Amino acid sequence: MRKKLTLEKARLLLLPSILTAVLGFLLSSGSGNHPAQAFSSGPPAGYTGAPREVPEACAECHVPPDAGTGHISITAPQTYVPGQTYPITVTHTNMDPTRRRWGFELTVLDSSDERAGNLQNTDVLTQVLNNQGPGGTRQYIEHTSAGTFVGQQGGASWTFNWTAPPTDIGRVTFYAAGNQANNDGNTSGDYIYLTFVASAPASTTPDIAISAVPSSRGVTPGGAAQFTITVTPLAGFTGAVSLSASGLPTGVTANFNPLTVNITDATSKTSTLTLTSTGGTAIGNYPINVTGTAGGITENTQVTLQVISPSSIDLVLTKSASPNPAQVGVSLSYRIVVTNNGPAQAT
Repeated sequence: MRKKLTLEKARLLLLPSILTAVLGFLLSSGSGNHPAQAFSSGPPAGYTGAPREVPEACAECHVPPDAGTGHISITAPQTYVPGQTYPITVTHTNMDPTRRRWGFELTVLDSSDERAGNLQNTDVLTQVLNNQGPGGTRQYIEHTSAGTFVGQQGGASWTFNWTAPPTDIGRVTFYAAGNQANNDGNTSGDYIYLTFVASAPASTTPDIAISAVPSSRGVTPGGAAQFTITVTPLAGFTGAVSLSASGLPTGVTANFNPLTVNITDATSKTSTLTLTSTGGTAIGNYPINVTGTAGGITENTQVTLQVISPSSIDLVLTKSASPNPAQVGVSLSYRIVVTNNGPAQAT
């Protein structure tokens, strides 16, 4: 929320937990009565980076995305036939020898961000959570305690089944978050990764989807902000996608690197959008449309550029996840982190 600070507004965002805290707790090795064991068999529902999940903003602001040298990927069908069952695989890769424990959580949503299809575990390495997450209606699949592969190096993978919806509901998206942990018994030093892939009904023609991360950034007049634009191919699309921005306020310019992304297979491609303001850019929030064009295909997404006063501050307070369950007679420890994203100094 924004509050008065001297004569300017300051924004204070209070976020109860972050992906690193939650996924870190769930993979900490622990011993004795260490509360980290509470999540060792899987995290709570709602930690995949999907829309309307609280950790989405936390990871964006406070956990460097794709920290470390690892990678997480989802293998899923680019197109689906209603009612058909498909194997889905989530894979971690990281040659860093300090990565010694692994975990993930995944959900599948339609274009309205509601549950799409049905997930089924096929072995003891994964488990399904039904009717949980935002709204209490989503379905998740995640690792079990046996599926953390304690001590394993190089990576890990989990395979399970997904049955497509019984009717054509349009595009669906698989969202996953994963932890590549160091297995040192606490939440520090663990790497959190997010990814997603889309699947379209087999009856559709080739198409693309455009998304932006983060959805909003703040700058002072004369400053610049960067966004990652992702182009995801659907239904077998291949080709060149040209990117453009519209709705720019006075004094703001847009630059894409690269300006055109070439889709050659089912892999999503990214471009960095830099929005640069001038000293004369008026303070305010500006929605900017980002468009991807390929032949007769045009898709859009939107980002928000927040131009703020140089005397404003942006404070973010985070704490580590709560032990669950708490244990009688055992002290609870929390780590509180206050981050000032500026631009002014705060005391």
